Amino acid sequence: MLRRLGQVLVALVALSLIAGSWAWWRARASLPRLAGELALAGLERPVTVTRDRLGIPVIAAASQADALRAQGFVHAQDRFFQMDLARRSTAGELAALFGPRALEVDERHRRRQRRAAARALLADLDGAARRLVAVYAEGVNAGLAGLGAAPPEYLLLGAEPEPWLPEDTLLATLGFFDMLSFNHRFEKPLGVMAATLPAGLFNFLTPATSRWDSPLLDAAEGGYVPAAIPGPEVVDLRGAAPVDPERDVVRPLGMSLGSNNWAVAAARGFRRRAILANDPHLGLRVPHVWHRVQLELPGRRIVGVGAPGLPGVVIGSNGDVAWGATNSFADQTDLVVVEVDPADPGRYLTAEGAEPFETRQETLVVKGGGDVTLPVRWTRWGPVTDEDWRGRPLVVRSPVHDPGGLSFDLLRMMEASSLDEAVEILAGWRGPSQNWLVAAADGRIGWVVNGPIPVRRGFDGNSPRSWAAPGIGWSGERPGPRWVDPEAGLLYTANGRTVPHAAEPLTHVWMHSGRTYRIRERLLAGERWDEGRLRAIQLDVRSRYHDAFAQLVGELVDAGEPDPVVRRFREAVAGWDGTAGVDQAGFVAVARFAEALVDGVLAPLLAPAAAVDEDFLYEWALADEPVRRLLEERPEHLVPPPHADWPAFLRAVLERVAAELAAQPGGLDRTWGEARPVAIRHPLDGLPLLGGRLDMPATPLPGWAGTVRAQTADYGASMRMVVSPGREERGLLHMPAGQSGHFLSPHYADQHAAWARGLPTPLLAGEPVATLELVPPAR
Repeated sequence: MLRRLGQVLVALVALSLIAGSWAWWRARASLPRLAGELALAGLERPVTVTRDRLGIPVIAAASQADALRAQGFVHAQDRFFQMDLARRSTAGELAALFGPRALEVDERHRRRQRRAAARALLADLDGAARRLVAVYAEGVNAGLAGLGAAPPEYLLLGAEPEPWLPEDTLLATLGFFDMLSFNHRFEKPLGVMAATLPAGLFNFLTPATSRWDSPLLDAAEGGYVPAAIPGPEVVDLRGAAPVDPERDVVRPLGMSLGSNNWAVAAARGFRRRAILANDPHLGLRVPHVWHRVQLELPGRRIVGVGAPGLPGVVIGSNGDVAWGATNSFADQTDLVVVEVDPADPGRYLTAEGAEPFETRQETLVVKGGGDVTLPVRWTRWGPVTDEDWRGRPLVVRSPVHDPGGLSFDLLRMMEASSLDEAVEILAGWRGPSQNWLVAAADGRIGWVVNGPIPVRRGFDGNSPRSWAAPGIGWSGERPGPRWVDPEAGLLYTANGRTVPHAAEPLTHVWMHSGRTYRIRERLLAGERWDEGRLRAIQLDVRSRYHDAFAQLVGELVDAGEPDPVVRRFREAVAGWDGTAGVDQAGFVAVARFAEALVDGVLAPLLAPAAAVDEDFLYEWALADEPVRRLLEERPEHLVPPPHADWPAFLRAVLERVAAELAAQPGGLDRTWGEARPVAIRHPLDGLPLLGGRLDMPATPLPGWAGTVRAQTADYGASMRMVVSPGREERGLLHMPAGQSGHFLSPHYADQHAAWARGLPTPLLAGEPVATLELVPPAR
């Protein structure tokens, strides 16, 4: 029996070794092909793809079409699984890979009907753009077929990859639209607030301006308008019941969303050159959202970053112009309340009378389970995706369901030769609305906001409303603002207000302007800028947002405080150097105190909205503005219950925060880096054996969401670029993780350390270490 047991164990070990060796071989076989010669169908002329020591490809081609075909090949070889997740997530098709656990997400996303939109948008593209999308897709499928095995994620999931379709590139674009253009998200809670709060309180809690505003256009006319504090005849908290401390009601998004860009004209640039700096802030993950690329075309070099799934260079420089983007938050979407016909639930009301819902049956494929049929109701405004707190159906009115709602004009930036041409191209690009900054080789700079931006008729778009009455809806589009050749020689955006308050509204939801304020402050302090000094601004972690809260701690607690925990809290804040540095214990204290004050002040005022909607969440970007106003004025009727006065409330918040921090590991000596390390994870990190090894190492990094170097645990600078067009050899670029999405590749994480440390790594690819020749098939 022992001999037989031993034989069985030996056999099991042998089988395990064989299986492990086979899995290892298959994983190695799926690494990209970097050298040699390979026939690529559809090429007009040979294309050379070299890679430097970081795996950055330089694609040398005789035509744009050949370059984009080769780029598709490279994207698939480096990142196909990431591309597959992007299209499946947007379309609501993840359950086919992940099984029933992804079904809830699929149901939510499938209701958006993005694949139907992608097909319609693809058919509506002009012939040239449609051809380039098709060429890119053919390159992707050739790259996938050119791997020795499917990417290793498919082995782990027990699945096989499916070919890339041209419409999938539209799906990837729509994924960016959903990520960047979502003003309708704010409308739902605003609708609850408008229905449950007095108008004076609603206006106070949704200020349009803040003390940090630094608009580009007509700054003198776009000044700060302090929010009017509502009087006791509007709202009076005296005698009100305390709010439930376990109910999370306040979660401002203004500090956790955004990007930075700025440009200096020749008058302020080193050697009289215009220079552009850009660091888009996005969710951080592995594989990374960007893929570095350098395209060498006859008489033209284009360098920067692209997105796997999309052809071309999204942000970069072509020698004549450099371009970069931040989200403009222009209001491109609306929530439409659908009024169901009281006489027939199969119909809904419009200005022209009742119309029948169109019901489309969607089939959700579920790996390891039965397929699920999902009925989706369509209206003239789009598909029904949700319902409001009263149970009424909602439609997200979006330009992506309109003919020509998206375009690929951004590809034309590869050939733009002047500032004026670049601004016109970017203004005409149809996609998620961005603040585009352009720097030109002749020293000029410009800013433009792209559309489509709808013209609203009969409503302001601030909250959900019915479009059933005559005269309500969209009536065409309007151009975004632009500014070329500013007299000061400076342009800067960071998602905050860019136009004056009195101007025609671009949006009703500006992000917080704290970063914009600091960028402007730094730029005005210098006379002459080069790439290195502009990179230093990108790494700035000064947090002026917290200055007033730190001062308040000093006013509340004196040096002779008898409570040792409160005294230590005061000492920590007093020792704070004003930055979100990794070594700052004082920043942990003041940041948590500020957060608790915002929550404690606003939650009682929002109680009526929270009472009627269990999902209510106040996400107003400028939430700190009404809090600062109340702390400045301290009206008796708005003291948060159950406290007798403002000093009692403030002291109670401070004591609670101090006690909570003291009870955590490290207590009040725990530094910012220890309290909030950055963890960048792979979507499969929950799998056994390999899961944790797919993630980037948890790293303490400086910055928080409100500093120029914006950083949270999983959000921050998706890349940092500084470049003067025509002097790309002096340009800088770094990004997290690496070029490859393959965990066995040496380029899976070899750029991560430079990004984390903020090192000035070159924009241009280095010396080639591998060369792959792509050639047309022999005839």
